[in-house]
Amino acid sequence: MQVNTTYEPYAHEPEYIEANRALLDTLPIDGVKRVLDLACGTGLLSDQLFQIKPDITVNGVDLSKESLDIGRKEFTEKGMLVDSQQELDKAAAENRSAIMMVEGSAMELTFPDDTFQLAMMGNAIHLMPDKDQFLQGVYRVLAPGGHFTFNSVFFAGTYEEGSEPFWTDWLREAVNVLNEKNAARAAAGEKPVPRQRGKSGHAFDKGWLAPEGWQETLERNGFKVERVYKRSVPISQRGLELVGAYGGLAEVLMSGYPVEIASECLQEAAGRAFKNFDIKEVERYWLEVTAVKPE
Repeated sequence: MQVNTTYEPYAHEPEYIEANRALLDTLPIDGVKRVLDLACGTGLLSDQLFQIKPDITVNGVDLSKESLDIGRKEFTEKGMLVDSQQELDKAAAENRSAIMMVEGSAMELTFPDDTFQLAMMGNAIHLMPDKDQFLQGVYRVLAPGGHFTFNSVFFAGTYEEGSEPFWTDWLREAVNVLNEKNAARAAAGEKPVPRQRGKSGHAFDKGWLAPEGWQETLERNGFKVERVYKRSVPISQRGLELVGAYGGLAEVLMSGYPVEIASECLQEAAGRAFKNFDIKEVERYWLEVTAVKPE
């Protein structure tokens, strides 16, 4: 079983693509020319937005060089990648599709004030360590009347009513897989899987907000919230296995254990949980929020 250092494999699953496309289909994009894709990863949201509105330019920002390299290769093959802001500005003036993807933090935006008509963030806002600072930066670089939209599966209320036992069982089965590994090690005269105590997670320690909490936080930072919606999205066994293969999440859900082993446990546990509940997919809510910078 392979461990992934990016979310890219699951990002190609139809359920994930459809969930993000559904968000973009709700946006008021008439008049949008300049777009900021925050925590852009490989550029999934940007790629889908180009399909809806080809005459835009995008500045993509992400911390992961590996994800950016994947995206740069894909956009190069499409003839859309540019390497400088000057080239991007020229494409904008000519109403051509173009994207520039740079390594950087969404918490430290260096763009001029009032640059973009749209800023978007796909399934990453829960990772922002200081939500007020982040939103103030987004507000600054948005032009008056510009929109900020995001979705997230990590929020208070993400589990559909009645589905909680499935998610609990997934983690329980992951522990069972780990115990089986340790039993096999003991039988072979080996030490158990080592665990380093005191390691912190990367997602669950940021403070999940409920939809009402996000609305209050956005309004506190000057935005006017136009839309808050919980979208029910199914995830298949294959999808959950790919989620479990993501090392960043495995590091959180089974904190302290070697990420390779934690990921293996989560991947194997996915099949067990689906078999235990005799289901083909399980629903989970994605939060969608769109807000505007008042004119």
